Amino acid sequence: MAVVAAAAGWLLRLRAAGAEGHWRRLPGAGLARGFLHPAATVEDAAQRRQVAHFTFQPDPEPREYGQTQKMNLFQSVTSALDNSLAKDPTAVIFGEDVAFGGVFRCTVGLRDKYGKDRVFNTPLCEQGIVGFGIGIAVTGATAIAEIQFADYIFPAFDQIVNEAAKYRYRSGDLFNCGSLTIRSPWGCVGHGALYHSQSPEAFFAHCPGIKIKVISLS
Repeated sequence: MAVVAAAAGWLLRLRAAGAEGHWRRLPGAGLARGFLHPAATVEDAAQRRQVAHFTFQPDPEPREYGQTQKMNLFQSVTSALDNSLAKDPTAVIFGEDVAFGGVFRCTVGLRDKYGKDRVFNTPLCEQGIVGFGIGIAVTGATAIAEIQFADYIFPAFDQIVNEAAKYRYRSGDLFNCGSLTIRSPWGCVGHGALYHSQSPEAFFAHCPGIKIKVISLS
């Protein structure tokens, strides 16, 4: 209690001081100021410029050419998931109704091909789905979680923003969730009812530690 009272007193004095000149007269103010406002360096400025330009710019011309196959958007998603499971033996797909193929038919045939241990349904609990994916990813495996509609993602907001996005930072780079992918379709069926029409990606686009990917038709 004495420590809490002392800290509270320090904060109250800091707030009461107000003006810039009073910083130097407060006990420990130099340390606090150095922590909150570290001296900028040339490297820091370069990093800020690099981070500011975060939009992914693909190469104008592909560097590799191979056999192509004409497919629609959903078929291309299925193909990508199929390739991930085939190339990575640790990869698993789980979520809402993925076992029978998903409501958008993007996981059709994958359970039969790779088995029920690698493609499976979960309870209808978005927070649990993402939390489960974080646990898998932290072990080094590849987790592909699916939330049936993007509108359903909000119950998992805390897990995504406060857990997955910050895991590497909070662990001092000992662990990370870089192998976690959360599929969350939106805009697939035109105008839908409540919980089927929102585009919530902007809520996550401004959170450090999260990368937003949107499929292009071009």
